[in-house]
Amino acid sequence: MGNSYSAEVWLDERRWDALEAVLEKQGSNVEQHLQEYLLDLYREMVPSDQVREIESRIEQERQEELREAEARKVFSVFRLWEGGKSRCLATESPKELLDAAHLLRKCLQEGNCGADAFAQKIYGGYEISLDRFNELIQERLENTGRVAGVFELDFDRKVFSAVHILDGWKSYRFQDVSAAAYHAFRKENCSQDERWQKFVSRLDGKELTDRDLSTPLKALRDLQPGDLLFTEPANRMGRLLDFQVDCASDAVQMEVFGPEVKCAKTGSWLDIYVSYDVAQQEVRDHLDLMLHRKDGAWEKSFRYDLAPEEQELLRADLEAHCLKLYGKNLNDLYAERSRQEAGKPPELDGGTQRLDPRQVTFEGEISECDGKLSFYVPVSFDPDAVFGTHVASESNDNWLNVYANYDLKTSEPEQALTVVLVCGDGNEFEFSYPLTAPEREQLREKMEDYCQTQTGMTLEECRQELRSEEPSMGPQM
Repeated sequence: MGNSYSAEVWLDERRWDALEAVLEKQGSNVEQHLQEYLLDLYREMVPSDQVREIESRIEQERQEELREAEARKVFSVFRLWEGGKSRCLATESPKELLDAAHLLRKCLQEGNCGADAFAQKIYGGYEISLDRFNELIQERLENTGRVAGVFELDFDRKVFSAVHILDGWKSYRFQDVSAAAYHAFRKENCSQDERWQKFVSRLDGKELTDRDLSTPLKALRDLQPGDLLFTEPANRMGRLLDFQVDCASDAVQMEVFGPEVKCAKTGSWLDIYVSYDVAQQEVRDHLDLMLHRKDGAWEKSFRYDLAPEEQELLRADLEAHCLKLYGKNLNDLYAERSRQEAGKPPELDGGTQRLDPRQVTFEGEISECDGKLSFYVPVSFDPDAVFGTHVASESNDNWLNVYANYDLKTSEPEQALTVVLVCGDGNEFEFSYPLTAPEREQLREKMEDYCQTQTGMTLEECRQELRSEEPSMGPQM
């Protein structure tokens, strides 16, 4: 806002004190009356057109200051579920994941912990709409710096969820979050970084999967051709092609899924999703169902496990649907969507075991492309167990090409292996396999040895040589 001037006035102190005493009894003071007199004098003496112009500028400046103040605010938001209903709260006293976990532990320690008790512990918390909550989720994912944390606590299922900037929603059991917070805050003299490391290490491996979070449904009968109807366009979700379907009738819904998913109230509905996993080259082994009640007041997720015969049935239905609607099969449609949407390759996280770096070897020449040294990794281990793929099978002629890359800019191995699925139909799909810090360090040692064997140079010497030859750098060393 524009600069303000002050004016000095003089009055005998006896007169001032007497006037102040009278005004105080009226709930006022001298300064207030003087301010009002100056404003009245201003409006009386200054031409009205000029007054309107000045007031307009002052209001514009005030609104701009308000917008700037709003932009500087940092929020944390919570959605609390209990009794099938939810409420959303925000606080401008920002809470990060560790802080929210600590609040939950305090609440649990006091016993009789519920949504209301937890809400009372959110300092400066106030109610917000679900739409506003969703807006702030998006800001968190965009990493604007305005949202320190987004949390969802389900006091019915005892599940704590938080939005990670890179990975989206992650969910844990209340007891696991509470135990991790206990270890983080057990010692008073720990730094915040030390507390965070202890907290994260205790939660490692405790993340809940879709299977954990969904209520399993017991089939009353197997799926049959024509039971499910495709209703929405296909959506690519990471390594999945996701399709929304409806039951052909209420009778089919009841016979296949049972009364638990019955839309008993007016305005309620059931969403059903079937997914094609391009990494496994087959329909996922389950359907995801979400029951919505009127106005979003209640929702519950379910899981319907598919028998192999049902997977094959749905695979045939999906192929027929894609050919009819898009003129493409499942693989071709996924490949098209991947090109259109670009972005980072999806992660392979469905394996039953970690890749043992001791099993990693290299083969062939070391190639250079896009500022990286690429080492070809022959698949001498069980690829399906490690990557969650389905190539070690006689049912298809697919195979994997695996590469470990060394970043010339950072002088470090990349944080993930590049895994390329080569399909018998000619399609190729790229994925990433994240590596831990110890795995990357072991990989670096193997790269160093292989580089010296192949080129007679260390990785650093190769890096320096390539940098010196950068203008004429070819595709291979």
